[in-house]
Formats: sequence, C-alpha cells, structure tokens
Amino acid sequence: MNAKTVFKIHSVIFLLNGLGQLFVTAAFFEMATMEITPDLVAIGQFMGVTFIFLSFLMWNIPNLAGHTINKFGSLWALACLMWTAIIGYHIYIGVAGGSTAFVNIGLFALFAVLYFTSSRDKKTSS
Repeated sequence: MNAKTVFKIHSVIFLLNGLGQLFVTAAFFEMATMEITPDLVAIGQFMGVTFIFLSFLMWNIPNLAGHTINKFGSLWALACLMWTAIIGYHIYIGVAGGSTAFVNIGLFALFAVLYFTSSRDKKTSS
C-alpha cells in the first residue's frame, strides 16, 4: 500500500470520527465510558470540527506534498504514535474505555505502522 492510499483511507476514518463527535457527541463519548457534561459536549464538538478539517487536509496531502509525500507519511506516523500513546494512557488511568477508546487506539497504531512502512518505500513518491 502506498502513502497516498494510506492518507485517503485515514482521511475517511477521521471524517467519520469527526462527524460522530460533532453530531452524536454524547453517544460518541458514552461509548468511551466518559461522563457526559455540557463541557465535554462542547469540547467534543470542537474536536469534531477539528477532525473534519484534518480529514480534508489528509485527503489533500498527497496532492499538496507531491514528491515529498514520504516525509509527510513519516510525520503522520509520529502523530499516530502520539495519539496511540495518549489514548493508551487514558485507558490505563481509567478515564477512557469502551469501544471508542479501544477501536481508536487500534486504528491509530495500525495507521502509524502503515504510514511508517509506506513512507519508507521509495516507490510511493511517484
């Protein structure tokens, strides 16, 4: 799988997460075993808009990056590792859990590997 494809697939997943956070905020966070408060809903909706923007950005990175797509892939691998680490920490200390947390930690870890491996292949820059 090349880096362009990884960015496109991850973009769709970010869009789905963003839409869930924006429009069904309480359900999204209840699945992560979080206590719903008006403050959490506000933060969740803000995160939803941010994830939607990031999905648009990721969809366009292959076109914007051109021959430097591998460098962007390495950078996004690092970002995915950071998201994996923070979700893992939140699961460990007990502030997150359930399907939302476990699915997202798995997806971020998977995408970290996909970005890393696809960005190391010199053929992905064409």
